[in-house]
Amino acid sequence: MTDSIHAERRAFRAGRVRLAFLTSAGSKALGLIVQFLAFPLAVRSLGPERFGIYIMLVSALVWIDLGRLGIGPGLTRELAIAWNRGERERERVLFSNAMFLLLGIAAFITVLLVAAFAVGMPYIDTLFGASGARFHSEIVTSIVIVGTFLVAQVVFSIGEAARSAYQDDFINNLMSSLENLASLLMIFWVALFWPTVPGFALAVFGSMVLGKGVNVVLLLVRSRRYLFPRWRYVSRAELRPLVASSLAFWVVQIAVLMMHNLSILQLGHLIGAGGLTPFAIVFRLLQLLSTGVLMISMPLWPAITDAVVRGDRDWIVKAYRRLIGSAMAFCTLVAIGLTLFGPALIPLWAGSHVRPGPALNAVLGVYFVIWMWNHCHATVLFGLGRLWAVAWITFCEGALVLVLGSVLVPRYGVVGTGLALCIAGLAVTAWTLPLIVRRALARPLHLAPSDLPPAGPVGALAGEAA
Repeated sequence: MTDSIHAERRAFRAGRVRLAFLTSAGSKALGLIVQFLAFPLAVRSLGPERFGIYIMLVSALVWIDLGRLGIGPGLTRELAIAWNRGERERERVLFSNAMFLLLGIAAFITVLLVAAFAVGMPYIDTLFGASGARFHSEIVTSIVIVGTFLVAQVVFSIGEAARSAYQDDFINNLMSSLENLASLLMIFWVALFWPTVPGFALAVFGSMVLGKGVNVVLLLVRSRRYLFPRWRYVSRAELRPLVASSLAFWVVQIAVLMMHNLSILQLGHLIGAGGLTPFAIVFRLLQLLSTGVLMISMPLWPAITDAVVRGDRDWIVKAYRRLIGSAMAFCTLVAIGLTLFGPALIPLWAGSHVRPGPALNAVLGVYFVIWMWNHCHATVLFGLGRLWAVAWITFCEGALVLVLGSVLVPRYGVVGTGLALCIAGLAVTAWTLPLIVRRALARPLHLAPSDLPPAGPVGALAGEAA
């Protein structure tokens, strides 16, 4: 019986991961096309200084996303466990808890933003250095636009989280394609008729919220109507495990923002908005290329949670080895290509005035390998339930990046931020997360197969998801 259950769920997991990979490949390919067209278009239309302001502004306001308190991935984990146990009533309770909690958080963030905007208005120009006074009106309008859409995203992100729990990432990928198409059309329109910082903020964030909003509606109206949130489903007892899982992801999110957003804001403040453009362009290129790893890793961790619930250690070990092997091969090729050809090719892509030197390309190429190595191990640990271990380690890495950046940027400029990222990633995370993975796989998994429903409901669940 157990072997039959394992075989059934292995086939289901493998099928869903393959489907997610294929749709993600199409979505990410479209996304890459959009970004490869959009970024040089933005740089040419806005100019280096305006583009630097846009990057600094987004890096500052993206912290609004922390308001979700990690509820998205926390909901993914708890829903995945409830679904694999056949606990539909708990699924309803978890989703309603998450939805009403996020609505309350969004309202609270809105009040805080309005208050902070009113109090901080005299200091906005100072934050953006010498460029602040010249582009004051554009900065103020952009803050309103980006802040509004990020608050909306706090609520709409619940749809993607639920899809991932049910291993329906292929639908998330289709919605992402919708976002990319809308973004491409809006960016071309903005570049032609409204080449300003607010225009590009509207094009990028407006399309993003559109796709996520459509995803939520389709989830509740067509896919899983029983999840429709109702106040009577809200349960304080079920809120506790949801928040416990979510807070760990929240700490990870803070750490990533420290590494990849606050470090850029720190760089722009120290050397000026125009000076950070070469770093921002190369780093954005690596973010685009990271989708080659993310389209495998993101649907994998809910599948690993599925395997943990069912005690299927062999499948987890094989999935882990394949992920690390394929990711490192890909990242090594990217790092070599960026080091050898980046200085010549990036100006052709982003514009002749964007010239990242060989040192910056080499340092960020090395960081790309470190970053994806750490990401892959964190993904496996999420699936294994070692959330807080990842949270505190990545938080320490993020804090160290900022400390090192404050020392290295004044001496080495944009390369200093790249060095800070590499040193912190190697010193803190690159060896600790693999060690925890090995130890976790050497111990008994959290839940044994005997905790599962009988074979009949397992098959029914697989059929329902299909």
